Amino acid sequence: MPKAQSPETLRANYERDGFLIVPNLLSGEECARLKEEAHRVLNEVGKPGTTVCLYAALNNAAFRALSEDPRVVGLLSAVMPGGVMFLNDKIVFKAADRAFATPWHIDYFYWKGTRPKVSVWIPLDDAAAENGTLTVVPGSHLKEWKSKAGGVDGDFFNVADSEEWKDTEVVTCAMERGGAVVFSDRLMHGSTANTARKDRYVIIGTYQAPGADEPFDLDFPARKVLVPAGS
Repeated sequence: MPKAQSPETLRANYERDGFLIVPNLLSGEECARLKEEAHRVLNEVGKPGTTVCLYAALNNAAFRALSEDPRVVGLLSAVMPGGVMFLNDKIVFKAADRAFATPWHIDYFYWKGTRPKVSVWIPLDDAAAENGTLTVVPGSHLKEWKSKAGGVDGDFFNVADSEEWKDTEVVTCAMERGGAVVFSDRLMHGSTANTARKDRYVIIGTYQAPGADEPFDLDFPARKVLVPAGS
């Protein structure tokens, strides 16, 4: 966590923008090791040709350790005053031969009706506009988004398009490997196209405030309270 920013400043910025960009959360050496582990998990657990693999922490000790890393938990504690509970994580692999951009969406539609969640997006390769980095719309977490298909549950990628905000409002989250983007599940986000045609690995952890298990939570056996409510 940047020493120049107090937890109060981080929380205020997060509440205003719906996200934080944090450079150098992990070292380059840590990213290299995690990238090797990500490749192993995809080969051993993922389906052939998969680009997304859930349950990284459940299947791999290195990602379990990352999910509980004090640097990650400390950052989350600044924006989650009600405590921190790890729910799940996933490896996202953007292959060199897959150049498409991820459409605009909000994660809340994946788990509609559950308590709010916060994701930590950590690139294990340098991330830039040319290789499919994250893009976000600041402040969009404060708006109630509806599906353009009439609110159909499960239509995650038919929510909005760039006509609903100015191009100049979009933040392209370019950063060196090991940085992090912490963002709300209500934040409008997507990714750029991978025009560089280079492989790109990312690990995304999802967290929520501690509380009684909701039915949705039961699908994630690696869930764990890291900072109890009221701590």
